Amino acid sequence: MTDRGDAAAALTPGAVLRFALPSLASLLLFLVPFRIDGESTILVAELAAFLREGLAPVLPVLILVIAGVSALASLVLSLRRRERGLAGRLFCVRWYWVLLRLAGAAIAAMVLFGAGPEFLRGDSTGGTMVQQLVPNVMTLFLAVIFLLPLMTEYGIMEFTGVLLSRFFRRLFRLPGRGAIDAMASWLGAAPLGVLVTMQQYERGSYNRREALSIVSSFSLASVAFCLLIASILDITAIFLPFYGSVAIVSVVLAMVVCRLPPLSRVPETYHRKSSNEEAVPPGESLGRWALLQAVDRAAHAYPVKTQVKHSAVRLLDLWFGLIPTVIAIGTLALALAEYTPVFTWIAWPFEQYLALLGVPEATAAAPSMVVGFADMILPAVLGQGIESELTRFIIAGISVTQVIYLSEIGALLLRSSIETSVAQLAGIFLVRTVLALPLFVILGHLFLD
Repeated sequence: MTDRGDAAAALTPGAVLRFALPSLASLLLFLVPFRIDGESTILVAELAAFLREGLAPVLPVLILVIAGVSALASLVLSLRRRERGLAGRLFCVRWYWVLLRLAGAAIAAMVLFGAGPEFLRGDSTGGTMVQQLVPNVMTLFLAVIFLLPLMTEYGIMEFTGVLLSRFFRRLFRLPGRGAIDAMASWLGAAPLGVLVTMQQYERGSYNRREALSIVSSFSLASVAFCLLIASILDITAIFLPFYGSVAIVSVVLAMVVCRLPPLSRVPETYHRKSSNEEAVPPGESLGRWALLQAVDRAAHAYPVKTQVKHSAVRLLDLWFGLIPTVIAIGTLALALAEYTPVFTWIAWPFEQYLALLGVPEATAAAPSMVVGFADMILPAVLGQGIESELTRFIIAGISVTQVIYLSEIGALLLRSSIETSVAQLAGIFLVRTVLALPLFVILGHLFLD
């Protein structure tokens, strides 16, 4: 990184523009809300929606082809242990990923052809995954992946990291660059924030605990999804208090959960040698050091041709690795929620907890506290028949602050380079839920009484 000896040479107008122009473009694309058709959104979300609409006629077949190729190629190459080259990277995986890819391909075929058991291909299980969630994730990655280097390669992460380092370290035990991840998730979409975090972890900018903390603390639902949850639970009339409560509770959880197990026990190991240079040297001003780090990062950015190549490989890795896996894990989780009493049994302690907190209709609300581990929208679906507005307010808040759900974020994390497990993710989910409940109860009484 840049040292003070060559600072004058580094901060030339051309060098500063090489940092500033792509970084400004990344802010406009990923973080700045615009009013489009009367709704607040960001440009990459609009691009993803445009792609989703344009590709809608071929998406079901494309999903089946991707899942099928992934499953068959993984089976063949993993049995032969062909680990070299692009094909080896994409398809030579461990046996449990092979099984998940085979299951995902089978479910995609069932949904597309209307065959097989209803509990796997039905609208509330496999149909939800193949026809709704996967198309959204697939087109979001297509829209984002080739633009993401504007945020990660040209210094905006370094610039923000230095400026906010002390603040984020004290509050959240995180590098300052985590602020960019947080905003990307909150204003855009949770998978976008996860993708940024994964890239930063692989570059050595985060250690494992920091990466997992950022994903589990800031990969929140977008404003648009919060509005959807509010409409399902019929609390749109109090949307601003509801969203304000989500913001308050999320910040509190981010400050507390990182200091508790299981997150506090995650090893602080790096994927590669740490490249974090947020500490300001003695005698150097904060703003100047932030600019120096940003300009240095931009100066060492890969050529555009190389960035496009790397992005294309990452897109293929996400599509072939994630799509069948998400279908398999998500469908299984949704089937358990829809067709078995598993989540009702698990929810019994939460029934007692809700009753202790004085929440009306605690028995009916309890399953909504745990079913979000399967998918974020399920708590709202289960809770929409509850009469108490306070209870519906609590369910809505819980559903968007639990963050960890297997149908998308969980599946993405499990196959990422950030080593984790279902048990660890479940632990984070439970800690967030237990801590968030009394906060939403207090805020609910404050805004609704």
